[in-house]
Amino acid sequence: MLGDMNMREMDDSDKNHLKKAYKNFSELVYVVSAKELEVFITKGEFTSFFNSRMKKIIAEINEEKNEIIDAGVFFNTKGEITLINAEIVGKFIEDNYKLKMMEYYKNTSLNKIIRGVVNGSEKTKGDFILISYSILYDTLRELYKTISCKKTSMVIYRNRYALEDYKNDDCTMVIAVQLILEDLCKYIGVNRYKMVKEIRTKIYQ
Repeated sequence: MLGDMNMREMDDSDKNHLKKAYKNFSELVYVVSAKELEVFITKGEFTSFFNSRMKKIIAEINEEKNEIIDAGVFFNTKGEITLINAEIVGKFIEDNYKLKMMEYYKNTSLNKIIRGVVNGSEKTKGDFILISYSILYDTLRELYKTISCKKTSMVIYRNRYALEDYKNDDCTMVIAVQLILEDLCKYIGVNRYKMVKEIRTKIYQ
């Protein structure tokens, strides 16, 4: 569950999901997003947009099933999400990523886009990194008003992603995006150092 929880950092031994074969790349986006954010985020405050969307989705499911179900989302008395199943967050990110990538690449299927990246030039890979970063960043901004992580995690990932001198208040969000994107890049053979360099150039412009 994603909420007021302390979780450990995910190391490479925890990443068996990257050794599996996925029929659809969007499924990997779902798995990676759910796993990485559940481990990294210790506390998250959701946006009013996401609160409203979740209430609407749950109401539609309950109406369709004609019963009250446990959808893995808990609201406080103000109607704000206090705890949510990591898979729901992963699904939201998967759907948004797939939609926005297909929009950007003019209705090309996501699997075809990824095949083009795998077999493409360094520029093609660089474009994939930057487009994916922008989509994932905007998606997390739709989800979260604020997120927090452990201080040790912040030190580790600032160093990992060359963000030691990054002063903007969205640093935690930038790290969260790169945690997801790093796994996606690793799966399709895009160099991590290239990812770090491309994103660093973008955010320091």
